[in-house]
This record gives sequence, structure tokens and C-alpha cells, in this order.
Amino acid sequence: MVLRAMDQPEIITSSVRWTLPLSLAVHGFVLFILVWGAMPRQLQAPVLRAITVDLVSPKQLAAMVAPTPEPEEPPVPAQVTPIAPPVMPPPLDEMVRATDFFAADILADPDNAEVRDNFPMLAGSEQVVQLCNMEALEQLRLADANLVPDALVGYAFDDLSVSGHTLTAEGGAFRSQGRWFHLRYRCTVSPDVRAVAAFEYAIGDPVPESQWEEHFLNSDDDWLD
Repeated sequence: MVLRAMDQPEIITSSVRWTLPLSLAVHGFVLFILVWGAMPRQLQAPVLRAITVDLVSPKQLAAMVAPTPEPEEPPVPAQVTPIAPPVMPPPLDEMVRATDFFAADILADPDNAEVRDNFPMLAGSEQVVQLCNMEALEQLRLADANLVPDALVGYAFDDLSVSGHTLTAEGGAFRSQGRWFHLRYRCTVSPDVRAVAAFEYAIGDPVPESQWEEHFLNSDDDWLD
């Protein structure tokens, strides 16, 4: 095959036309990348978040970290067996306070000489009881003309209480014209137990006849014979 020398320069010129611009473009792009990578960059500052801090004392800190106490269960009330109240006499009226006293005169009366002579033989508390009972019967007799008291039981519904020279009868009863009435009284005697120094009493309702026998109350004195 025979080549013509005159055709070769055209082939070389055509190849140079399109490879040269491509080479320049590639080298220019690489140079741009290198220059851009070497340029200094400004770092973005991190976002700051505000934090609120409360200052507390050691006492407050201890209270904050202390465990919460569990609520206590209410105690179970103990079973209490109710006690029946004692049977008491009907309520009495307001007590009347005496200003005059008569037991000493009764004891000094000649008709009561035997009682007066035997009086010192009684025990001290029994002397107080007898002297106060004398006073009670006389105070009742003078209090109301319709009352004719002839017997008295200071312990009919409750025990007598003697403390020193003072007698208290909260559950007594007295008889008038065959009927019994509730009575309470308080009496204080003199130190020599020969006179009454203070006396107060209150008359209550009539005692039902159905209760007389139970409390040793009698309509008359035949039982003494």
C-alpha cells in the first residue's frame, strides 16, 4: 500500500484541534479544586443554650432528697363492751341551803336524854350520821307544813359518804304520811360533833310503791315490833 505524504499533516492537525481544549479544561478544573480546598474557612460557632441553676441550702437539699414517708394507717379502735349505767333515782331539784340549825337543841332536849347519853358510845362517823339525820328531819318538817317527816333512810338508793365532819347522801329517802320521797342532802357538823354547822338538801319525786320493799322502805313502823 502506498501512502501519500501529502495526506499525513491533515490527520495530525485534526487530532490536535479537539484534544488540546479538553486537556486545558481538565487541568483548569483540577487547579480550581486545589485552590478551593486550600482556602481558609470560617467555622460556625456552636449554639449556646442557657442553663438555669437554683442555689439551695444544705437543709433544703436534705429535704429534697429525703424519702417521702408512707402514710400511717389509722389505728383500729379496740372493741369496748358498753357498761350499763347504774339505776339512779329521778333528778332532784336545786338544793336548798339552810341558815338555821336545830340538831344541837334536839340533842339537848330533856326528852332525848337517853339518846344524848348513848351518843358518845357511837363511832365517830356514826355520830355524824345520827346528828345529820336529826337535822334533816327537822329541816323537812319546817320547810313545808304539808310534810310530816317521821322516818329517813340516807342510804336507800346510794351509799352514804362521810369525809371528816361532812356527810353526803345522794340517794336518800324520807317518809311523810305513809309515802316515801327521794331526798339528797349534805351536812357538816362541828368539830365536837354536837351541832350542825352547814346543811343543804333537795326533795325529789315520790318513790313508787313497787320499789319500797327493794330499798327497805316501809309504810309504817309495825316491822319494828
